[in-house]
Amino acid sequence: MLVLFEKMALLVIILAIGYICAKIKLVGPEFNKGLSKMVINVFLAGMILASVMNKELSMSKGDMLFGIAMLFVMQIVCFAVGMITPAAMRIKDGDKGMYKLITSFSNLSFMGVPVISAVYGEGAIFFASLGNISFNVLLYTVGIMLLQSNGEKKEKISIKSMINVPIIATVIATVIFLFEIPMPVIVVDVADMLSDACAPLSMMCIGLSLGSVSIKDAFVHPRIYGINFMRLIVAPVVVWLVLKLFVSDIVMLGSIVIIAACPPAIICALLGMDYGRDGVEASETIFVGTVLSMFTIPLLVSLLGLSL
Repeated sequence: MLVLFEKMALLVIILAIGYICAKIKLVGPEFNKGLSKMVINVFLAGMILASVMNKELSMSKGDMLFGIAMLFVMQIVCFAVGMITPAAMRIKDGDKGMYKLITSFSNLSFMGVPVISAVYGEGAIFFASLGNISFNVLLYTVGIMLLQSNGEKKEKISIKSMINVPIIATVIATVIFLFEIPMPVIVVDVADMLSDACAPLSMMCIGLSLGSVSIKDAFVHPRIYGINFMRLIVAPVVVWLVLKLFVSDIVMLGSIVIIAACPPAIICALLGMDYGRDGVEASETIFVGTVLSMFTIPLLVSLLGLSL
């Protein structure tokens, strides 16, 4: 467990550097907005592609399909936890949709993939990236419905909104994996370089994004701890209890549990604000969850016997 804590500590330090840079106004919101787009659309895409290019993966085609199904099950379990969270935390009706969303969706792209890479190595990245499928499909369908449930803003669910660069990269990686397509060395080297930069830049983006949050205000609200207890502890433990009945591979099971154990996705707060929800407390909840997850993820991996 000490090794895992050390790996998480490296990510925490980089996150803290990003937070400090934002606090001292070394960079502004526009810089972080651009960097976030680069991380998602360039570096994360490179990491996903690098995970299958000219690599010997132990996962079979059947395992891949089974894994996608289990990732959907994981997301459904997290939804179930999210549905009971507002009642348990006595959240007012107008914000229930926002907090159901926060409890249901974890930060897969910026934290899940880098952490899984640190815990299980490069071979687990491709599987983790498959989580983008269930994440995007459910976020832009059920997730939007949750935000619309108490608001006036109504719009049709768009298939286009579910498609982004990580999804496209995942599809391309799947094709490379299924048909065992060899790639030119220079393409592999470029993808590997982008992959190496993804984790530190992801943590930097999280730190920069949370720079507008007041630490003093964030850590004094008891409800924030309750919501994060549901997100960081209850959701992954329930996922583990359900999926261990079906999943025997420790890397697959561990990767799914880590995704479920990640803090709330920042996109949840952004979507919520777009639908007129309280973005301040949502951002504070994500900030506290991100800090706490640095301790809860290694603890869960160790206690649930998911380390290699």
